[in-house]
Amino acid sequence: MCYVIITSVSLVWFLCSLVADMLLAVSLVTPKWLIGPPNPSLNSSASHRYPSVGIYTRCKQTHSGYHCGSFDLDGFATDGSVYPWEWKLAMFFMSLGFALLSLTVAATLLTCCRQSACGKSIHNMTACAQVLAGISVMLAMFLHPLGWRAPRVQRLCGTEAEPFYPADCSIGISFYCGILSILLTLAAAGISLKAESSNLRTRVRRRVEAGSKLVCIP
Repeated sequence: MCYVIITSVSLVWFLCSLVADMLLAVSLVTPKWLIGPPNPSLNSSASHRYPSVGIYTRCKQTHSGYHCGSFDLDGFATDGSVYPWEWKLAMFFMSLGFALLSLTVAATLLTCCRQSACGKSIHNMTACAQVLAGISVMLAMFLHPLGWRAPRVQRLCGTEAEPFYPADCSIGISFYCGILSILLTLAAAGISLKAESSNLRTRVRRRVEAGSKLVCIP
């Protein structure tokens, strides 16, 4: 018999996973990992906006205005002086974490209808995938600062920039989104275990045995 189980814990698990996935997407695509100082020599229309750089994108001030775009024109084959190898690795691990986390968001919905697949608990498998996603993003967050000695960063932040020291730059919102995503992902992995026990409660089982196809229990 087909049935759908929704509990407060499973709903929190889904929302936590979804928000973590959205924050990770923001961190991945936005060029706000490092925010550089403004260039006062440029015209006033661009002077109120700050140059910045992300994992594969950047924003810069020009005499004609403010321009954002990607600098990984050849992907991972882009020259290391343009796209540091540390950032290439960070991009790989961020993408891997994002893919895993996106799959787990779909899995959280699947657990409303099924509790196991191939004899394995979907909750446990999802929790493991979320832990792996968290570790992958954690590696990316560690690798990006290792590339702060690159010429691109030194042009933005000053010649004193080095790994884990951004010199004249400040940490941008994209970096903090990545950190928050890690915390929520690991929290979701823990919540998944609670969600499984919540779905297997006696009250839920009785409702299912009584023939209810939609079971909503706080």
